[in-house]
Amino acid sequence: MTGAAGGIGGRLVTRLVAQGYHVLAFSRKADTAQQPFVTSIACDLTQPAQIEAAVADLAAKKINLQAIVHCAGVITPQRMGTTNTACVSAQLMVNLEAPILLTMLALPLLPAGAHIVFINSMAALVPLEGSSIYTASKFGLRGFALSLAQDVQKRGIHVSSVFPGAVDTPMLRREIDAGGSPLNFVTAPATADEIAAIVQKLLRVPRAEVFCPSSDGVLAQLMLMMPRVWRLVLPVLLKKGRKGQKKYLAAQQPSDK
Repeated sequence: MTGAAGGIGGRLVTRLVAQGYHVLAFSRKADTAQQPFVTSIACDLTQPAQIEAAVADLAAKKINLQAIVHCAGVITPQRMGTTNTACVSAQLMVNLEAPILLTMLALPLLPAGAHIVFINSMAALVPLEGSSIYTASKFGLRGFALSLAQDVQKRGIHVSSVFPGAVDTPMLRREIDAGGSPLNFVTAPATADEIAAIVQKLLRVPRAEVFCPSSDGVLAQLMLMMPRVWRLVLPVLLKKGRKGQKKYLAAQQPSDK
């Protein structure tokens, strides 16, 4: 699992260990604190050589993987024209290139019945103003997952993608501070544990794509098919999103009581 130290990843690790999995947790720095049934593996996802070395070490130890879960993600809202090239590279690498490279290298370690899960984003369907690079990476990740599913079908390997809207994690709060899109708040943010529960269920009962909330997924797919309608509806969604964002931020304020 990548992103095991994040909000969703942390909750998912807890759930999977309780279910009997041994989790190989990829992170920039190996966690020295020992957790039962969790092995921390130092791997910076922005460095292809480290990904190659980490997977090669697993192969040398003849480890068979039952699942790969791509949880890691990064967003840096910036309007095009003011975009920092380092931020562009980091978002594309962590959100798109690293999942592709890690999956490609780890495929020989997956037996029939194994599962690959991508934690994507509703940004894979809904263009986010001010987050064009993040949006591009998530559109690309969806395309990769759908094509990958066809490539590995004959091997009996399942591929699933989860598309959350906003999730109440530190990453969401950093995104707000950086001027992220109000569209995140058209519906109330999910909890990290709600998304982790979806992934846990997918590992038992595979599905190609799961949208959270499902109503947003239906709307987003329809709007993506009809860009003209999307442009007409967008002002209404932005107004609703700003209202939802204001409500969310008010709830984060400490109570005076």
